[in-house]
Amino acid sequence: MKKTFCITLALFFTLALSACGKTDAPAPAVSGSDPSDTPVVSVPTSGGQPGQSPSSCTFDPALFGGKLRSCAYAGNGRLLVLADKLYLYDTGTSSVLATAEAPLRDFEAQAIDGGYVLSGMGDSGMMAYIYDSSLSLNKEIAVNELLQGDFVVSETGGVAASTDGRKLAFTAMGGLYLYDLESGNLTTLLDLAQNAGTASISISMLNGAAFAQDNSQIVFYGSGSPIPEVDGEEGFSIYGSIAVDGSGLKLTKPSNYEMEEIQSSVSRLFFPQAFTQANGTLLWIDRAAGSANTLSFSASGEGKDGVYGSEQGDYVATAVLGSNLTVRVYDVASGELVATEVIENSDPTYFYRVPRIYLLDGAKTAVVVLGGNISEVDTLVSTFEFGA
Repeated sequence: MKKTFCITLALFFTLALSACGKTDAPAPAVSGSDPSDTPVVSVPTSGGQPGQSPSSCTFDPALFGGKLRSCAYAGNGRLLVLADKLYLYDTGTSSVLATAEAPLRDFEAQAIDGGYVLSGMGDSGMMAYIYDSSLSLNKEIAVNELLQGDFVVSETGGVAASTDGRKLAFTAMGGLYLYDLESGNLTTLLDLAQNAGTASISISMLNGAAFAQDNSQIVFYGSGSPIPEVDGEEGFSIYGSIAVDGSGLKLTKPSNYEMEEIQSSVSRLFFPQAFTQANGTLLWIDRAAGSANTLSFSASGEGKDGVYGSEQGDYVATAVLGSNLTVRVYDVASGELVATEVIENSDPTYFYRVPRIYLLDGAKTAVVVLGGNISEVDTLVSTFEFGA
């Protein structure tokens, strides 16, 4: 089904309410003292399963001031919304639960017990911010200063948080580190200067990490080289795991697969390919069991314009950019294509950069943000439901 945005952009203009709850007619505009620049599209209610995130979803940009730039999963159907401030938004009740000053212009967020960890590049390098559930800042960490001479350079997965909120892992130029937030102790798990690796693979770079198997393991990805050296063979992508006590290092070289990032969901870790190498497949790891699997997309080059895991990890979306945006949503367990949505706009600027797509498992609703990182245009938000 196609959607077309018919929008008159102005300094201030009326907003339509985007409701994932079932309605008989489009919802009225929401009034407020600080109107949003974000037009939206309404969709009907989708069903949810008991024990999952809320089975209804409403995304109301009128509740956020300034230009909406991005969102991040905050657990239980909630989103952290970055606009003029940082908002904690409940999509089930369409309410803002908390606000705070945004610490960074862009960030990666991880939900932990009792709060959130935000990380990203600040003026002095990688920063990590520990918030409680009401967005009160508990701790601020200048990561590169903590590492004393080493540097985190990856903005995606460079800082990983354990789900219990007790530990952080850092993938830096020189190795993999474990930081205990309670004691302040920093442990080096992998030292690349000491030829970290296995009997057959030497680790040359680490790009991202995540905790797995009830926080007992750290899964990471990067690049490596063969042992012994092979004439003509350059570095290759690797992924691996190591216990938090530094034991049991495992490394794997996937065949013809170059990883670009790591995306963490509740149940799975996704490793999208570099856009120049995308071949229509997605490597993922079961976060509880540690087993690796592959999801195949509908087209051979699909994935180069973005791959987006859902909050719980049950679904994955891909973006296909051209004169419009095609979003495809897949059920990860079955590999089935469950939805295809085409989003159009008369201004091609919105399709010059990859969108941001957020999939809420319980509500089976996708929130698509276009133009959030393009200063010349107002942000557009579209929502649609997927799955049965």
